[in-house]
Amino acid sequence: MPTAVTAHDGSFFVGNLNTFPIVRGSSKILQISKNGNIHVAVDGLTTVLGVVFDQQDRIYVLQNTTGKGNQFPTPGTGNIVRITANGGKQIIASGLFLPTAMTFGPDGALYVSNIGFGPPPDGLGQILKVDVR
Repeated sequence: MPTAVTAHDGSFFVGNLNTFPIVRGSSKILQISKNGNIHVAVDGLTTVLGVVFDQQDRIYVLQNTTGKGNQFPTPGTGNIVRITANGGKQIIASGLFLPTAMTFGPDGALYVSNIGFGPPPDGLGQILKVDVR
């Protein structure tokens, strides 16, 4: 199930949430080229809800729920990872409460919606600024 998409250098990069119950590491980012070729750009992810690139062409991935044993959306376990040149995953922010989207602002900071859904009361949502420099 596609849950995130961004265009970069002539390709689309598509993230997937995958199915429930959540299986750690079962989500991925697919790269779709102009001519329709598809390949896995990043694998080993969990519950992907966002994918963006910074000005240095690095991929950032928003994971809604992470951690061993979390089979359903779990508050406080979301994170943002930066994919390193060798394919490693560097945690940039953690402890997010059911985050749902992210984007880079004109100031170069990464902005993420936190408490994007979940239990009442309504109106608790936040936009968090993450300095990634």
